[in-house]
Amino acid sequence: MCAHPSCYRRVLSWALCATTVALAACSVVQRFAFTPPAVALETVTVTGVSLSGGSLTLHFDVENPNPYALHGTEFSVDVELEGTPFGRVSRDEPLTLPSTTHSRVDLDLQFTWAGVGAAARGIIDRGAVSYGLRGRFLVDTPIDQRWVEIGTTGEANVVDLLR
Repeated sequence: MCAHPSCYRRVLSWALCATTVALAACSVVQRFAFTPPAVALETVTVTGVSLSGGSLTLHFDVENPNPYALHGTEFSVDVELEGTPFGRVSRDEPLTLPSTTHSRVDLDLQFTWAGVGAAARGIIDRGAVSYGLRGRFLVDTPIDQRWVEIGTTGEANVVDLLR
C-alpha cells in the first residue's frame, strides 16, 4: 500500500467522485420515480334522456402527483352505479396531465334503462349516486409506458339534470 500523500489524495478524490456520482444518480432516479395518478368521479351530468336510455357526462378528477407531466393514450373504465353495472367509458384521444396538479377529465357514457333503477333511487334519495370504477389508464412517463390500474369507489353528486 502506498504511504505517499499523493496516493491518499488520489484515493480521496476517487471516493468523492464516486459519492458525487452515486448521489446524482439517486437524485435522477428519485426525480423520475413514478407514483400512479389518483382517479375519482367528481360529478355526473345527465345530458339526455330518451325512451331507449340516455347519456351522461362523467367528470373525473385525476391527480398527477409526479414532478413531471404524464401523457395518457388510453383510458377505459367500467362504471357501477349503486352497486349495479352501468356501462363503460373510454377515451383513446391523447390526454396530458400536468405535473403535481389535479385535472378534470370529462367522458361521455351512453346507457340503456336496464339497471338504472338503483341509480335513480340514489339520485332521488340523496341527489347523489354511489359509484365503483374498475379499469386502467395507459400513461407515458419520461422513462416508459405504464398501465395504471383504477379501482375506486365513492359518491358523486348529480348536477345539471337535463341541461
